[in-house]
Amino acid sequence: MGDHEFSPDDLPRLRRGAYEFLRRHAARAWEHQYHGDRWEITLPPDVAALPGHQRFRVHARHEARRLAGAQLYDLDPEISGRAVCLGAAIREGRHEEAVALAGHRGVAATLGIGPPAAWGFVRWRDGIGYNGLGAPVVACHWGPACGGGRWLAWWADSHAMAAGYAAEAKAAGQYLSPGSLTAIFGPLWYDHQELLRPAGGSTRRDGSIPEPAADAGLSSAEAGTPGRVLLYTTLATWWLLSCTDGVHLSQQPVPAGEQAADRAAGLQPGPVTVATAARNP
Repeated sequence: MGDHEFSPDDLPRLRRGAYEFLRRHAARAWEHQYHGDRWEITLPPDVAALPGHQRFRVHARHEARRLAGAQLYDLDPEISGRAVCLGAAIREGRHEEAVALAGHRGVAATLGIGPPAAWGFVRWRDGIGYNGLGAPVVACHWGPACGGGRWLAWWADSHAMAAGYAAEAKAAGQYLSPGSLTAIFGPLWYDHQELLRPAGGSTRRDGSIPEPAADAGLSSAEAGTPGRVLLYTTLATWWLLSCTDGVHLSQQPVPAGEQAADRAAGLQPGPVTVATAARNP
């Protein structure tokens, strides 16, 4: 998934696969117990308060709606790298100040940065981190949360996840077909979630964006990239998608075949906003 060979034409297919998982398989997958373990996901407070298994069905339905209405964004490798570095700069330069002002660690220094659209789906051409199994995190969707705030969910590469689970099964003397997993979960793996509530905006009066450090980069795959890192990289991505300095945005129409497939799946086709590095004339 992190290979540079992927083009913006892939984005509708990726969204469609994630949408189909949410509509058809997510609630059952989240409920499923495997060797006593449940797939741990974060739920918005209003959904988490629902009784029993209803919460998973409702959450899957809400997530599918957010994804169905999403504007599509694709960042090329260079802009993906800038998002990682800028996210690290914001996190390192502003996070502790935000924590001190709030009096607790469950806060982010948003600097007043908002998304380029109320509902969105972005793919980073290179992964912005890794989950606990070492699969790269390559996409995120967002949208309003029913109880207030903005809900974000990040997606990892399902092919890498399937390969990791197959390797674990082999080490235990069992066989697991990677294709059987990707047939259910699609090309993307629902991986990490956060609820972002407005809480006063920037932690500094000037609201300035810190300069990225030269050595900022991905965190180790051993324990997975913390959700806080993913969040700050996404905030940086939103800022870059609204930035006119050094970023070129273009609208790429979706191929006719992908439009037809979207309509058949119940999705409204739309163009892909492609972010590339602006070149001097």
